[in-house]
Amino acid sequence: MKVLASLLILLALLAVSQATAETRSITIGKFTYLGTGTQTRSDGTVIQGVSSYELVFGTGGITAEPIPFSNAILFVKGRSQGTQSSGFPTITTGNGCGQNDTFPPCDLIFEGGPSSVGFQLAPCALQDNVTQTCISIALQLVSLTGKNFSFLLADGEQFCAFGINKAPKKIAEGGAGQKGQCDTA
Repeated sequence: MKVLASLLILLALLAVSQATAETRSITIGKFTYLGTGTQTRSDGTVIQGVSSYELVFGTGGITAEPIPFSNAILFVKGRSQGTQSSGFPTITTGNGCGQNDTFPPCDLIFEGGPSSVGFQLAPCALQDNVTQTCISIALQLVSLTGKNFSFLLADGEQFCAFGINKAPKKIAEGGAGQKGQCDTA
């Protein structure tokens, strides 16, 4: 499939101590808009204008343990879909998204299309896959508590991130990471 836009998912922290050199951002995965086309359902129904979006987490060698989230929510043209509403109360950046460690790394596919046939997300292009109809896509990662949290990096350093990280992706531009501040007291 043609990759039209992608975004590396970044988490960043606000330095807790100015005296030490700390990691300010890490890449924990990649988000990709895969394109728009037709989809044939199991009953033979053909649906025009279905967009596919892929989120792949990869924290091997970056974090000591997989990072847990209460939700990963994708926003496209004012409509949204999250992992919670899809039946997963929590996910992680680990194998099988934390559901089954024998599965490969966490790889999530979101699909957008006509709401009249049950899609929660909007498509991001017309059927011709050339005419883009959305300006931006956003991915929001929510911590287990909704508050800032910290976790251990593979090198033993503590890393702090916002409780809700929103990574906007303008189709023609790069996205931005977020900074968090954890209570060190």
